Amino acid sequence: MLRTGYILFFVLFTCLPIVGMAQPAGDRPVYTSKWGHLYRIENNQMDLLGIFSTEAPVYVLDSSQTQYQVQVSNGDIGFINKQPLQRAMYGKRSAGEPAQYFYRGTQGSQCPHFFVQVSELRVRNAPSVSSTPIRRARLNEMVCIDYIPLYTDGWVYVGDHFHESPEFIQAKFLGSELTYDKVLKEYLKVRNKDQKQEMVLVGRLREIAWGNDEKLKQALIYWQETYQNAGFQDPKVDIDFELFLADRFQNRPTFDLLMKEVEEMRMHFDWKGMLLYDGKITDNQMKQLQMKRMEDIPDMPECGWEPLYYYKSDNNIVAFEENVNGKVVGSVYQVSFSNDIALRMGQERIDMNYEEKEFVKHFGHLISTDWIGAPHVYRISNGDAGMFIITFENGKAVRYVSMFYC
Repeated sequence: MLRTGYILFFVLFTCLPIVGMAQPAGDRPVYTSKWGHLYRIENNQMDLLGIFSTEAPVYVLDSSQTQYQVQVSNGDIGFINKQPLQRAMYGKRSAGEPAQYFYRGTQGSQCPHFFVQVSELRVRNAPSVSSTPIRRARLNEMVCIDYIPLYTDGWVYVGDHFHESPEFIQAKFLGSELTYDKVLKEYLKVRNKDQKQEMVLVGRLREIAWGNDEKLKQALIYWQETYQNAGFQDPKVDIDFELFLADRFQNRPTFDLLMKEVEEMRMHFDWKGMLLYDGKITDNQMKQLQMKRMEDIPDMPECGWEPLYYYKSDNNIVAFEENVNGKVVGSVYQVSFSNDIALRMGQERIDMNYEEKEFVKHFGHLISTDWIGAPHVYRISNGDAGMFIITFENGKAVRYVSMFYC
C-alpha cells in the first residue's frame, strides 16, 4: 500500500523483463528498475513532464527502439528511456536517486515519501480540483510517492498500490515533516504582525501539539489568544474543553501505575440489573438477558482474540472464548449505552446520560485520544495487549468497544 510507512513487496508474477510489448492501462503495472525522467515528447529530453523513483509502477502503452511510452501513477502519459522493467518489486533503490524528490527517511527500506504541510487537505478521487473529495489528509500525514510532476500544480498519486481506491493530492502541498518547534518559531515571527498568517500557523501548532502532551497546553493557549485577538470564533473548536483535557493530561501516571488504577476500578457492566464482569460472564446470564447466540462475530480482527462464539442483540456483543484452564468465559466486546446498559468504573456509572466532561474529570489522566482525527473518542489501556474505547456524541456517552492489538 502506498500510504504505509514501510512497503511490503510481494512477487506478483515471475521476475522477467518486459521487451517491446504494449501493456494496456488497467492491467497490473510493471516496475522500473531505476529512477528517471518522463518526457512529454518522444526523443525530446528537453521537455520534462516529471520524475519517477526506482521501482515506480508504470503501464507500457507503446515501444520504440530507444523509449517506452508509459502512463505513470498520476495518469500522466509520456516517454521514458528504455530500461529493464520488472514484474515484481523488491524495495530497492538505484544509484543517484534524488533525495529531494524521493526522500526515504532514516531507514533505507522506507518508501519514498513526503508529508502533508497544510491542515485538512482535500484528497480527491482523480487528479483534478473538480473531482470528488473523498477524505481530508491530516497535517504531517506521511504519503508514499513514486512520481513527481515537474510542472505547476501537478498531482501525485497517494492511494492503494493497484489503484482500486485511487487518491490524489497536489504536489505543492507536500514537503518535509513539520516539527512543533519549527512551526512555533514561524508563528512567533508573525504574532501580532500578520493576522492571517498568524491564524494559519497557530492552527498548525494546535494540530501538531495534539500528539505531544508537553506542548499541548502552550499551543492551545496561543490558539485561544490568537482567535480572541482576531475577534473570530471557530465553530469546529471548543477551545475551553480542549484546555480542560490538556490540564488532565499533565498528570498522567506511569504505565504500571495506570494499570494498577484501572485494575482497582473493577470495571464491569450493569446490564438490566445484572452485573457482568469480564472473564466471568456465563451462557446462562446471556440467556437471561435474551441475547441471541451466534457462531461468528462480524468484523472481528483476524488476530489478537479468537472467541469461539458470541451473543448479540442490536448493537451489543458479548464474545466467549476458552481460557487457559479450559473454561469457556465471556467478555463484553461492544455495547451501545442506554438507561439499562451502563459501564461501572469505580464509583462512576457511565450510561447514555453520562456527560463527557464528567468522564474527563474523573478519568482524563488515564485516557489517550486522537483529537484531530477522532475527537470525543477515548482509549484506556487494557494491559499491553489491547484497549477499551469509549465514544461520546453531543456530550453524552454512546458506545463502548473492547479492542485487542494485532
